[in-house]
Amino acid sequence: MRTSTLFLILLMCAAPCAAQSDSTWTTEAQGRVSFNQVGFYRWHDGGISSLALGAGVSGEAQKTATASQHQHEVRLAFGVVRQNSIDLRKSEDIIHLRSTFKFSRVPIFGQSNLAITLDLRSQFADGFRYNEKKSGVEALRISGFFSPAILTQTVGLDYQANSWVNLRFGVAAKQTVVTIRALRERYKVSPDALLRWQVGMAGLVIVERTVFTNVHLKSTLTFFVAFNQPSPDTIWETLVTMKVNSWLQVNAEYTALFDKDLSPYIQQKQALTVGVSFRIL
Repeated sequence: MRTSTLFLILLMCAAPCAAQSDSTWTTEAQGRVSFNQVGFYRWHDGGISSLALGAGVSGEAQKTATASQHQHEVRLAFGVVRQNSIDLRKSEDIIHLRSTFKFSRVPIFGQSNLAITLDLRSQFADGFRYNEKKSGVEALRISGFFSPAILTQTVGLDYQANSWVNLRFGVAAKQTVVTIRALRERYKVSPDALLRWQVGMAGLVIVERTVFTNVHLKSTLTFFVAFNQPSPDTIWETLVTMKVNSWLQVNAEYTALFDKDLSPYIQQKQALTVGVSFRIL
């Protein structure tokens, strides 16, 4: 509890410490809507009718002052798919928030600066594992809203290697929150507790660059190593955004996740979407 109290004090101090009278804000937010439908009726080649809908919002706000800088990022996405007579199933479900506070007047080890990073990951709707059988489809609920929610707070160093590579490393606290009691055992949370605390080391590597005209690449590698568990929890996310014109956008995404508490294997997800994009801010 002493460690958790220390982290909470540092986080509460971050906002007022970063606020400066000579600061400026820059903001950007974008929405996306995608739709795909395929139908067959007496088609000689066969096929499966399908319907897919998806929507997402991503944004970033950055405040720069004389002695500090703080950056807030948000990514929300949700999608569903339906094939033949099977009920709607979700195909995409993301809640991801990240805030970073950098203090430029506290240089440590040359070009590195003190940084505090807050990260939250969860989802909107229940997730199921489906087991197709001759007698029907069995669905096992394995996740839900804030079940789990992964919160990570890191205090450490920030190093801007160049204009498109950013490195962060430090001491971290991680909380795995599971609000649905029946799912707590799956995520190694005590049945009588709302969350599980872990303390360790965390790192973040961000590669972000405009590769070609209208082609933007952002790849992040996040890891957390608990002091009492040498196996690292790792997430590698790569998103390539291709703007066809002012309103048409193609997204290619790849995610690899390794968490030994959930699976001894590397979990992978890939997605390719074409949809209408629009600027919010």
